[in-house]
Amino acid sequence: MFRYPVTILRFGQLVISVVLFAMMLQCFSKMIVVAEFYANRDYIARNLCINRFNTAVHCEGRCQLDKRILQEERSNGDKEVRQDGRNEVLSSKSFYPSLVIPGVVFVERDYPIIAGSRPVDRPLSIFHPPDWLLA
Repeated sequence: MFRYPVTILRFGQLVISVVLFAMMLQCFSKMIVVAEFYANRDYIARNLCINRFNTAVHCEGRCQLDKRILQEERSNGDKEVRQDGRNEVLSSKSFYPSLVIPGVVFVERDYPIIAGSRPVDRPLSIFHPPDWLLA
């Protein structure tokens, strides 16, 4: 009787774990490429590097790293490129026309400062500190 909900709960945890792992792989794909490069740096420098026979260039496999990162960006970048030519509205201010009236002058007004340090007359039945604050 209680085995069915437990099975669904475990299945849900498994699905959530797989989806979270897939999202993390997508987000950290460049870091994975770089970590793989540093883990196999000697092998890449000796066997895969384009400049391994040229002693004047000390690439040490960085050409392969750059190639793999560029390949990773291209494989991820194709999904983000918009194919249609529609314009996107980035701000509502740029979408709606604004009314600009030429010749409007803004006037600054100076308000007098009240002389004296006494409070403004207010009815004490409404404007008073709370009772718990006075105790």
